[in-house]
Amino acid sequence: MKTSKCSFTWLFADHKKVLMGLALPWLLVACTAPSIKPAASQIDRLHSFLIVPVQAPPLEVIPDLIERRDPAYRHFENMALGYALPTGLYQTAGGIVVAGMVSDTHTADVDSMTKAAPTAAGGSASADLLWTPARAAAQKLRGLLSAENRKGELSLEYYQLPTAGDASLQHWHQAIQAWYGQNTTPVDYVAMGRYDAVIEVGVGRYRIFEGQTSLQLMIKLIDPVSRNVIARTLSESFKVDDRALASLDDDGAAFKQLIGDMAVPLLRQSLGDIGLRMPSQADET
Repeated sequence: MKTSKCSFTWLFADHKKVLMGLALPWLLVACTAPSIKPAASQIDRLHSFLIVPVQAPPLEVIPDLIERRDPAYRHFENMALGYALPTGLYQTAGGIVVAGMVSDTHTADVDSMTKAAPTAAGGSASADLLWTPARAAAQKLRGLLSAENRKGELSLEYYQLPTAGDASLQHWHQAIQAWYGQNTTPVDYVAMGRYDAVIEVGVGRYRIFEGQTSLQLMIKLIDPVSRNVIARTLSESFKVDDRALASLDDDGAAFKQLIGDMAVPLLRQSLGDIGLRMPSQADET
């Protein structure tokens, strides 16, 4: 019998976030649904795919970016005057959505991430509003499928979570875990075209902790006719890249490049897990 995997980051994260376990795979987001691997006979019949990015959670940065951006905040914090800023969602200059503290000079701006999104859970919305890690991964996935002689088409819409505009990272993680645990999809993908299967690409963990970027990708393979999930898997990794963190103050190009680079091996692993990719000799060594 398969059992779900649980971890306990949220039990400890509020204690000044001093646990180095935040970077360890067994101290991470919530409880995860068990993986599903389809029979080879099912996979052999699949040649065309609709690739749908799932709305991604905002980036979490520890320590908060405002501590680097606003020396006045550090001064107040060091003076122990009880100076506390509200948390919210905002976009960096490069269009990366961050959940963190906001000041009068750096107010939250979430209109562009919610203005086209329906309020109903399980809906879809335009995917051309922002750069997101899920969309970046979905774009990489299309190329990997092509290398396996399978056709992938990137959806112009994304799978909408019920947390748009919410600055609570805990709520985002609960929403993505709920999506990942679904065994059927509420979305009518048949209406979107003729495809053998749909691949939904979600992002679980997504943060920079003391300069270390972590990324968790969640993949679901769906039969568009029955709406049943026929495969489900996740993969994760982390990498230290000081240029990526520094780029958040500018156009975010180095950070976006890092996420794209990290996504490729994770996607290869996930495709292998669900039988859509044959391992190469390099993978086996």
